[in-house]
Amino acid sequence: MTAPHAVQLIDGYLARLSAAAADLPRSARDELIDDMRIHIDEARGREPDETDASVLNILDRLGEPASVVADARDRLGIRPPQPYRPGVLEVAAVILLPFLWPIGVILLWMSPAWHWRDKLIGTLVPPGGYIGLSYILLAAVGPGRSCGSVTDQAGHLIQSSCSGPPELPGVLLVPWTILVFGSPLISAAYLGIRLRWGRARRVAASA
Repeated sequence: MTAPHAVQLIDGYLARLSAAAADLPRSARDELIDDMRIHIDEARGREPDETDASVLNILDRLGEPASVVADARDRLGIRPPQPYRPGVLEVAAVILLPFLWPIGVILLWMSPAWHWRDKLIGTLVPPGGYIGLSYILLAAVGPGRSCGSVTDQAGHLIQSSCSGPPELPGVLLVPWTILVFGSPLISAAYLGIRLRWGRARRVAASA
C-alpha cells in the first residue's frame, strides 16, 4: 500500500535537494537527484506497510538536502560560491556620486553589490549630483522676482505689479534649502547604508 502523501513528500524533498545543489554542474546535480530517487524507491520497497510516517523516516535517514549536497561537493572537490565582498569600487561610487556624478553612476551600475532599485535611486536622486542640481536650480530660479508701481503726478499709488516666480516663505526656506542641497549626500548615505545592510545579510546567510 502506498502512503497517501508519499508523492508530495518525496517531490518536496527532491525539490529542496535540487535547490541546494543549484551551484553544482548540471550533470552532477542530475546524477545526485537520480541516486537519491533510487535510494528512496529501494527503501520504500522494503516497507511492508508504507505510511506517511515511514516515508518521512526514509527521507530523514537520507539526511537534510544541504548536508547531502555538501557531501557531494566534497566528493567532487567543488567549493560553494562565495558571497560578493564590496570593496574599492563601491566606496568610490558612493563618494563620487554627489560630486562627479557621471563617474559615480558608472561605478554604481558596474557593482553587483546593490539591487537595481537602489541603483535607480542613486542615479535619479538628484539627477546629475551637485552639478546637475546647480543647472536645475538656475533654470527654476530664472531672472528672479521683480516688482514695480505706477504713481500719478502727486505721488499717489495707482497700480503695483510683480513678475517672476513667487518667493518661498521664510519658514520653509531653511528646510527646503537643506533638502535640496543635502539630497546628493542623502542619496549617497542611503547607498552606503544599503551596502552595509546587504553585506551583513549576506554574511548571516552564509554563516
